[in-house]
Amino acid sequence: MSPAYGFDRYTAHGGPVRGLALSPDGSTLVTASFDYSAVVWGTQALEEQATLLGHEAAVNTAAFSADGSLLATAGDDGSVLLWTKEQIGNDSAEPVVLQGHKGKVVDLAFASDGTMLASASWDGSIGIWPLAGTGLDESQSARFITGHEGPVNAVQFSDNNEYLYSAGYDGQIRYWRLQSDEYLRSPVRNGWGVSVFMVDEKADLVAYGGSDGQMVIQRLSDDKIHLKLGEERVPVLSLFYDDKDGLIGFGNADGRVVLIDTTDWSVVRDFNAANGPIWSLVIMPGAESIIVAGLDDYITKWPIYEFPPEFLERPGPARRFHPTKDIGNGERQFARKCSVCHTLQVDGRRRAGPTLFGVFGRQAGTLKGYPYSDALINSTIVWNEVTIDRLFKDGPDVVTPGTKMPIQRMKNAQDRQDLVRFLQSATKTP
Repeated sequence: MSPAYGFDRYTAHGGPVRGLALSPDGSTLVTASFDYSAVVWGTQALEEQATLLGHEAAVNTAAFSADGSLLATAGDDGSVLLWTKEQIGNDSAEPVVLQGHKGKVVDLAFASDGTMLASASWDGSIGIWPLAGTGLDESQSARFITGHEGPVNAVQFSDNNEYLYSAGYDGQIRYWRLQSDEYLRSPVRNGWGVSVFMVDEKADLVAYGGSDGQMVIQRLSDDKIHLKLGEERVPVLSLFYDDKDGLIGFGNADGRVVLIDTTDWSVVRDFNAANGPIWSLVIMPGAESIIVAGLDDYITKWPIYEFPPEFLERPGPARRFHPTKDIGNGERQFARKCSVCHTLQVDGRRRAGPTLFGVFGRQAGTLKGYPYSDALINSTIVWNEVTIDRLFKDGPDVVTPGTKMPIQRMKNAQDRQDLVRFLQSATKTP
């Protein structure tokens, strides 16, 4: 625990944590990470219980079925993986793989009766997957609903499971009849992209956050605004609704967390919980603490009522790849450009990419034990001063087309030279 801030930090990942999912009974937390894995935690002591592997790219989101019998995960590979309750605690489990999306999947929702799973994708579609018992109902075909103009960011079933809500880049929360996949209306037209939302039909409530930085809570029936606040042009990235305790939590791209009491629309908490974006947050059972996930390898647990009493001027812990200490430019460039996906150690602590230890003189796609893309496996590139410089000058899409490497370039020749020199020294084999 940090005496300066009063938070607890936990890690089992080798990359940023993108999503959080709390089981219906509150006993299990699942973290979805950029390192291609999902980790299962017991919530009582936040102890790692299992690591779920199966995605071929960053895992963005996870969701439990209403009875806790199924877990779904989804990621940048466009796949949705379905895990049974027994598989959730098994490191070697082989999930059912649901394929059909042509872009990353960023949100999931189960129907309350367990008959369907919905997925939101940046390919502009909503996947509807029929379920039966503890898995996919293969007697029925999956289908895809289209209509949003651009990426779909979030989905939620209606209480009776006959309708579906969805939110997208087009600034709308749309309402669909599932029997016919017919678009009926848009309860929200924001004008800016809606990234997260929730609907409580019984409470006549809809809450959402968007790319304009606004956090909005309003009536579902007539659009009356209960509360609207935010920071201009700081996107809202996460939302969690605790219906038992009447709390709504928002997280934005600057690390800010705002907790709202729905009984009187008062702000319970407003503080900086992280250095960088908060991609996901959950309010823990009993509403004594929240857990946030963002641009580092950790999840961070903050008390809700004990600390801090006001908006913190300085955020929480520094990100490992945005170093604050006085270091050389080459190491700084590695931290900013490479450390999210790669480590320098021989053991190669889990990351989205392979360890760079011994990379100079190594042919691309040949490190044993790492699941390379076919493009790298078939590559003839040998990593050296010239090829690494070119990788960052021209970009992976030019140098290694078809690989999983994120597209990034370094225009400054001195920065590239300093990075190469640092890597030569830091990755040297004995």
